[in-house]
Amino acid sequence: MWWWLFLVAAAWKIEAFSLDPSNRVFAAVDLYTVNPRFQSELVDKVSALAADWVDTDDCQTAAILASLDGARVFAYSQWATRKDDRAATLDEFFPPESHQLEITASRCREDKVVNVDVGDTLTHLAEFRMKPESQPKMLELTADALGTAMDTSPGLLSATFHRSLDGTRMFNYGQWESKDAFDALEQQPGFSKADPYWKGLANNEFFLYNVKHVIE
Repeated sequence: MWWWLFLVAAAWKIEAFSLDPSNRVFAAVDLYTVNPRFQSELVDKVSALAADWVDTDDCQTAAILASLDGARVFAYSQWATRKDDRAATLDEFFPPESHQLEITASRCREDKVVNVDVGDTLTHLAEFRMKPESQPKMLELTADALGTAMDTSPGLLSATFHRSLDGTRMFNYGQWESKDAFDALEQQPGFSKADPYWKGLANNEFFLYNVKHVIE
């Protein structure tokens, strides 16, 4: 079973790629849960799976991230065409929660584009669950919240909101200088657990990650 490690380490491994806010490509997320003892193994196997995706004409780039709590792995990928039937299930692990997305709002502090880099940059993935009729209002609120967060949180490096094409989810892919900077956002009006800007429209959960592999 060494061959899939070789594939990831060889032809497709790079250090970074950029998110495309123009929506000339489709974004996708595949969210896995795992026993922390097996997180590293899952990271390697999802990376090998993503290498297979990138070896097609449709998938352009993919990043594999591992949560700091050890219990989650997710793949973020960009596709030339919508790909609802991509193979994301691994026999040894629970099936992922998978969504096709488009970017709705994106800002970054220094660069003109949001780069996904391998390393210790703290990545925050927030998932908002809602009824499809609530998604249009969430689009407005998340665009406003993005501006507020970038203007008042110097430790926020970038934030990119996505909507799921089925109307039931929104995701925020955020990058932070530190955990302290991330925690400080929860003290601001509209971002506290007691009175968040999405109250009454969506349920939210988030986890913190590091990027382990980037594949192109």
